[in-house]
Amino acid sequence: MSAVEVWTRLKRHHLGTWLAGAVGLAGIAALILVINPSKLGSALTHFNLFLLPAIVAGSVAYYVLQGVRWQFLLRDVGAKLPMGETVLLNLAGQVTTLLPLGELTRVVLAARAARVPFSDALATVTVQELIYGLLLVVVAVPGLFEFHLNPLIPAAALLVALSALAVLTVPRIFCGLHSLMSGVLGLRRLLDPLDELQAGTAGLLHRLDTIVWSLISLVQVAAMTTVFFLVVSALDPGALTWPEAASLYAVASIAGAISLIPGGLGASEATFAGLLIVVGLPPAEATAVALMQRAADQGVATVTGLVAFVIARRRYHIGSLFTLQPGRSGRRDGSTERGLAATESS
Repeated sequence: MSAVEVWTRLKRHHLGTWLAGAVGLAGIAALILVINPSKLGSALTHFNLFLLPAIVAGSVAYYVLQGVRWQFLLRDVGAKLPMGETVLLNLAGQVTTLLPLGELTRVVLAARAARVPFSDALATVTVQELIYGLLLVVVAVPGLFEFHLNPLIPAAALLVALSALAVLTVPRIFCGLHSLMSGVLGLRRLLDPLDELQAGTAGLLHRLDTIVWSLISLVQVAAMTTVFFLVVSALDPGALTWPEAASLYAVASIAGAISLIPGGLGASEATFAGLLIVVGLPPAEATAVALMQRAADQGVATVTGLVAFVIARRRYHIGSLFTLQPGRSGRRDGSTERGLAATESS
């Protein structure tokens, strides 16, 4: 199956994800109604606008750092894009972060612009997000003890991340999954793309520089933690210390990620608000922080992504946003077998 066929198949079968997104929006609406819109509006009027430039700058810095980190992964799969172009494509890919399959937009952009196989570009994003998720779990741990929070959310996230890591790097586990999928009629056509993805991710995860450059991902965590800390400070100065903000941000982000809703819509807001209420913020202020955090993160990303996409569209002639196609994979025959062999030998 070609990359175009995989992309088309995914786009045709995400009704469940759209429904999940609708549930997320309904959850936000319900949260606002429960808190009382008038009280929420009153809390938002106390937002310190002097901190707004720093909040926007911190959010943009997060996505720029994401692009910088991505550059080194793309370089390892043969992409020869300049750093500035990779950052531009990464920003452009954020325009669809709240849509189903939104994360795959930057995969398609990289495959088209850098002329690398779709599976290789997908492997870079998979590795990047997997490592970032593991770092969030590590950051979340101190807060579990300090705030006496339920460890089930980070534990579930850690289990998912480690399971994905094992499937992608341990040949026996991957072969077992491969055999299981081959027995399910509807999944057989995805085996070839899965083989290519496993080969690419295994190759990247066995590289020392992949681990070393992951320090940039840790700086990303710090950047968005600072954004969250500034949002809280803008509404209730002194309510949280920076380390406390780091733990709460990590736990809420993990909850959004494992909800499988695009962008964690609804799940993240509910978790942010709930955790802030637990640590002492009034419900209206806690909900205001949750909504402003969403605006500071995905809101800023969507606006900057739209501008970046317009630039990238003209530069790379990639067509309109909703007609993106990854192009042909271009992977040479036998690359999957070489990737598996390299994994086994390591």
